[in-house]
Amino acid sequence: MFKYLIISIISLNTLLSQQCLGGELRTIDSYIFGRFEVRMKPAFGDGYVSSFFTYHDFWESFYGNWATFINEIDIEFTGNLENSVQFTTHHPGPWSLTEIQDTPFNPFDEYHDYAFEWTPDYVKWFINDIEVYSQEGMNVIDLIYPQKIMMNIWAAIYGDWVGEWNIDTMPVYSYYDHVKYYYFTEGEGNYGTNNNFTLEWEENFNSYNQNRWQEATHGFDGNLCHFSPVNVFIHSGKLVLQATSTDYLLGDVSNDGIINVVDIIELVNIILSFSEPINTSDVNQDNYINIIDVVSIVEIILSD
Repeated sequence: MFKYLIISIISLNTLLSQQCLGGELRTIDSYIFGRFEVRMKPAFGDGYVSSFFTYHDFWESFYGNWATFINEIDIEFTGNLENSVQFTTHHPGPWSLTEIQDTPFNPFDEYHDYAFEWTPDYVKWFINDIEVYSQEGMNVIDLIYPQKIMMNIWAAIYGDWVGEWNIDTMPVYSYYDHVKYYYFTEGEGNYGTNNNFTLEWEENFNSYNQNRWQEATHGFDGNLCHFSPVNVFIHSGKLVLQATSTDYLLGDVSNDGIINVVDIIELVNIILSFSEPINTSDVNQDNYINIIDVVSIVEIILSD
């Protein structure tokens, strides 16, 4: 009972401090070691963080003793820095080790492939299948806990890290084309460093796999956004995560405060990929934006 009281107090305090909605998708299962790949295009703009990472869900380990059980491996993009990506590991203590890696391209302009390999001996990061950074030995020896694969977008309070956030820049989007997980088969696989890895599954986001993924519904200190399932959906074979204001009306695609035929036209443009999807587009909340949402808007209009 005490555990859940503490969690509730932390969640309430965090929620009261948050000013926007973000999106996070995570695997239901946790993984120990492997190669983790993503093809993505992050969100541009001061204050925003777009990510692909693995994270040990420490609440499952010991009632929220974060300092003892923290394990995390990050690929992060801060929207204020063009031509760079940030690689980090987080360790019990806690302590962390970060590298800001220059890129020969602007990651916000188009999709690129990013990956990291996690083994008992090293963590290596890759951009477009080229190794660019690694941590070894004592820097990885305490990365021993199973971790979930996660992707999210949020706004940070740390202006010196991500730039000063402005709510008027919303909405912003982070796009994910596919995710791959290879399990660790040292020297016996067919991919990665020394053929140490074997493909276990690939997610192309042609549909929403409820047996693999779940949306987050939490926030955390330093995050101005509260994660909401409303900001997680599949569109045109892509996972779309977005950061938006907390004020929204499902079906108000034109964002003018009313639901009418204009919203139908806007939604059709989104379905045909003429416009960016927004969280009010997924009217029936099934994680897809399609003709069923058009029907839902028509039903709302007729019911009024």
